[in-house]
Amino acid sequence: MASKKSKRKKVRRIFLGLSGLILLVLAIRYMASYDVPYIYRLGTNNVKFTDKYDPDATLLIPAAYSNPDHTVQGEYRIAGKIYGEPNRLERISIHPTKGLVISGRWQSNYGFQQTVLIKNNKIRYHKDKRLAFRRALGTVDGKLAILQSKVPMTLNQFSESIHKYCNNAVNLDMGDYGYGWYKRKKFSRIFKYNRDKQTNWIYLP
Repeated sequence: MASKKSKRKKVRRIFLGLSGLILLVLAIRYMASYDVPYIYRLGTNNVKFTDKYDPDATLLIPAAYSNPDHTVQGEYRIAGKIYGEPNRLERISIHPTKGLVISGRWQSNYGFQQTVLIKNNKIRYHKDKRLAFRRALGTVDGKLAILQSKVPMTLNQFSESIHKYCNNAVNLDMGDYGYGWYKRKKFSRIFKYNRDKQTNWIYLP
């Protein structure tokens, strides 16, 4: 009887040891990859900025912040026409061949104003210390891409995590209106989707 008990204890110790080892490996893998963002390469620069909701769009993701009165925050440009009032020095132009262009002047017919995370391969550091899921529009391998954090991060942590993949990137709205989609991929389902309050989007027909 004692022999059977000792065998069971031995098996239990081995099982617990293997379980602990597996958990340790998973934890190490998680810690090693938590700051690797999801990257959705759009494969095209035929992306526009719009203030019109389109349920048939291939890509539709919130871009600029929304004001309390449900208007687009900052200056923006649609089909060459300027709307809104400037709230930052730089304009985020969505260029048909250059991709994302960050400049003091509009460089294309479509664009908006947002927080710059990376410009000309240099990280911009910000005071926002909140942990939150983050999303950016960036240029990856010469094409536009959406980059999104896997876990809540500060804005600076997110900028550092995407810096190795893109040399230009701007923040995207990830508040209560943070839902969106690209083809069949849905983004940020943990967030509410208040389409009636969202005012603007990154758009791909």
